[in-house]
Amino acid sequence: MRTPAFLLICGKHHADPRDPSRAPPRALARSPDDRTTRSRAGAAARIAYGSNDPAAPARESWKSGIFWIFPHSLDAAAATAQWLRKSSRSPCNRARRYRFALTSTGVIMRSAVDFKRRQQAAAATGLLLCLGVTGVASAANLALSRPATGSAACNANEGPAKAVNGSVSGGNADKFCSSASSKWLQVDLGASRSIAAFVVKHAGAGGEPATYNTRNFNIQTSADGSAWTTAVTVANNSDNVTTHGVNALAARYVRLNLTTPTQGSDAAARIYEFEVHDTAAAPEKIVQVLDQVPQFGIYRSTEPTTYTPPPGVLMWKRGTEFARKLSDAEKAKIGDDVALRITYHAQCDPYDRFASAFFISLPKGQAPTVDTPRATFTDFISPFSDMWQGAKATRVYPDAPMDPYAAALADPDRDIWVGISGGSNPQYGDDACQNHGVTDPAIAEVGFKYSLALVSRKGLSAGADPDVLSLLSRSPEKDDSIDTAAVAHTANLGIATLAVSIAGYGASAGGQEYTNTNVSVKFNGAQIATFSTKIDCASYEQYSPRGNPGIFRNNNTTNPRSWCPGALVPMRYFDLGDIRGKTLQFSLGVGNRSPWTADSVYNTSISVLEH
Repeated sequence: MRTPAFLLICGKHHADPRDPSRAPPRALARSPDDRTTRSRAGAAARIAYGSNDPAAPARESWKSGIFWIFPHSLDAAAATAQWLRKSSRSPCNRARRYRFALTSTGVIMRSAVDFKRRQQAAAATGLLLCLGVTGVASAANLALSRPATGSAACNANEGPAKAVNGSVSGGNADKFCSSASSKWLQVDLGASRSIAAFVVKHAGAGGEPATYNTRNFNIQTSADGSAWTTAVTVANNSDNVTTHGVNALAARYVRLNLTTPTQGSDAAARIYEFEVHDTAAAPEKIVQVLDQVPQFGIYRSTEPTTYTPPPGVLMWKRGTEFARKLSDAEKAKIGDDVALRITYHAQCDPYDRFASAFFISLPKGQAPTVDTPRATFTDFISPFSDMWQGAKATRVYPDAPMDPYAAALADPDRDIWVGISGGSNPQYGDDACQNHGVTDPAIAEVGFKYSLALVSRKGLSAGADPDVLSLLSRSPEKDDSIDTAAVAHTANLGIATLAVSIAGYGASAGGQEYTNTNVSVKFNGAQIATFSTKIDCASYEQYSPRGNPGIFRNNNTTNPRSWCPGALVPMRYFDLGDIRGKTLQFSLGVGNRSPWTADSVYNTSISVLEH
């Protein structure tokens, strides 16, 4: 657990912050600029006044366990009711949202909880949250928590409201899903609003296979909900997240029409979030972690002699693993929407090879070794290609959302190393370089290369818990029951998310590479979820000009797969709820019962993301 920058206090109590005898009973976090008061019982409670205002605020009152302090550094007009509404959550009253109205005397919360900010000596900005979100958002999401309607949902818990709840990490049900013949999602912004951009977060943004990303769609706007104007039309999309800037327009209603819901034959549309912004999307902030690092042979027994890593880049396992430490300046570029961008650069090895992206968190000044524990971001598979395939010699994978890891990557108190673990198999007797007469070892010994970047548009919210507990990372499991050790946690608010990646491998006849399975997830012995590793590879055939086309076809019938060449392996997220006072132990049950063929494994990664 790390200390957030600001304060939220829980407890049913009324107090004057200037009266030490009536201080709040429990402080969850404190500010480095705080002042300390002390209750009659002697427990310290800390009140943050804001670093730009030496004067104490006016008398505050609160009920039902909610209390916010507003720093006085910005203009009151900036603290819009919309921004307050979208930001408010309380660990004392979890999972509730509250509506606010801005008045001349402060902010009034209208809900079952009667909270009044009765007096305000100066401007009201910077609502303090349990995760430390402060300041006024530069681009408001006008659709957040607004009334949403849509075509018939796949399930009762996958209705339109899930696409405007501000979350993509609540598991596979944290989305709007519809299999209706005409698929659409509509949001009422409440009044005519100025619109500059739309953001659509498709299936891959929530951890589902990218083959479920919406392929063709359009966005329409309306003043009255009846007459519609098309603002955006998209064809042949494959990205997890799409951003669409528009010339400034005014509308009350927005509508997302999903004309081709997936990359293949699956008929269900999956939208994890539909955002409407009042300002244009910010430019990308890119941290280029690794740039075309070579992937040497996985079977070689000596270190490469034809390649020297750039300064600061560590090379392990005879040129198949690389890692680099993020600088403070690079950490400052990481935002709440950080994503991982992986690029494949073909060379000699035309076959599909397994790899993973990972990070290591260490105390300042401590360098990792090849055996230092790590957490896996995502697994991925190289396509069938080579350096003679023109434009198809390069494959930029869809950005993999890493927002649950944003605080960990930007942690100012730790050294963060980010890397790739992969490898290739060149010089096996019939690879592309040998067929083209290439003998220069600097080329011939390299199967392909990878680049890795962290990409953000947003800023980073202050105060989030950066701790990630890695229980398994790319672990080659050989049994159908996979169990982690029991661990403790330090989650600030006693809540956390489970991240799971698993897929079967084994190329021999009957190997787990040629199947898929259902996987059950248990938390402390109780089942909390099941999911299928089934995937349709049809949309990935285009990235493998050297591949056997049969691999990418009939995956829903006679040719099952749990991963695809040229694709990411989904990382799935599950809400663990209240974990206060619990140790954490997890089990995965693989539906394909062991024993499997001798070369078959289920590469498995399991992490707990604290909040």
